[in-house]
Amino acid sequence: MEFLEDRTSQGHSTLALKGDWTVGNAAAIEAAVHSHDRKPAEIDASSLGKLDTAGAWLIQKYFSKIKIANMSERQQTLMEFVPDEQLEPARKPGAIWPVQFFINVGKRAVDACTFLFSLFSFLGEVFIRLFRNLAQPSHFRLPAITRHIHETGVQALPIIGLLGFGISMVISYQGATQLKKFGADIFTIDLTVISLLREMAVLTTAIMFAGRSGSAFAAEIGVMKMRGEVDALKTMGLDPIETLVVPRLIALLITLPALTFFATLVGLVGCGVMSVTQLDLPMSTFLARVHEVATPEMFFIGMIKAPVFALLITAICAYQGINAKGSAENVGKLTTLAVVQSIFLVIMADALFSIIFAKMGL
Repeated sequence: MEFLEDRTSQGHSTLALKGDWTVGNAAAIEAAVHSHDRKPAEIDASSLGKLDTAGAWLIQKYFSKIKIANMSERQQTLMEFVPDEQLEPARKPGAIWPVQFFINVGKRAVDACTFLFSLFSFLGEVFIRLFRNLAQPSHFRLPAITRHIHETGVQALPIIGLLGFGISMVISYQGATQLKKFGADIFTIDLTVISLLREMAVLTTAIMFAGRSGSAFAAEIGVMKMRGEVDALKTMGLDPIETLVVPRLIALLITLPALTFFATLVGLVGCGVMSVTQLDLPMSTFLARVHEVATPEMFFIGMIKAPVFALLITAICAYQGINAKGSAENVGKLTTLAVVQSIFLVIMADALFSIIFAKMGL
């Protein structure tokens, strides 16, 4: 089918439009225009068949600066409907890179402050529901709490035990390798016990929780939000925070300290194995050294952090899950974001605890 025809007479170049200029023929029309290399002085539309907005747009695109004659009234109206030129969003003048750098830093700071404000507001709502349940214990959902304790605590025992055992052996081996150079092998036990009780046991357990249980919290609640189950709870007169968040928070407040204690015990076993095999120390000497180093204050310094880390992990992961929207891809992104933010805030909280305990002389 031909869409263009040259009609040149007495040196006057005219291009006739033929056939149906519709969206179905758009590709063929563009090919015909590109193959026609002559620029006419006038366009004749007397042979033009059907015309829709796609065809009118093509005419405007390629022949906007050429006079078009013999168009019907309807075709002319359609041509007036199509804009004379493609509208492009106005581009803002770009700032020079040092200014743009500080602009980006400012935007990130504002976003961080907004997120923290929203997170603390969400945390306040969670505490309101928690204290309301404490005033009315019958509102506690014991089956849900028990299920979450089993999933986040009992099922996590093998991986937490393996992690604590492995980390203590690595610390003991590296410490012994360096301290042997100074004849201070015995202090390897002090190094491992202090690091386990104060930092490593609770920190590694919290990071493992964020990756294992925190991601599950965010994904579960996010999928429930996407499928409309959260809205269904509201329709039935149930509070989503009381139903979905509070049981998970209570479960984590129980299991994270318990698993931290378990990781500490398993880590001490790993330290004992390395002391006997690498340092050639009798087990009685190892136990006496542990008894001397592991003071109650040092034990509670590590255990105090566990509920705070549990609160941070639950709050962030539940907050990201309950704010999911859009698509399954969004749920995946929010789950990843929840794990990253949880680990980051856990490490920041641990650093803050270190500063506070140092100021207190502990």
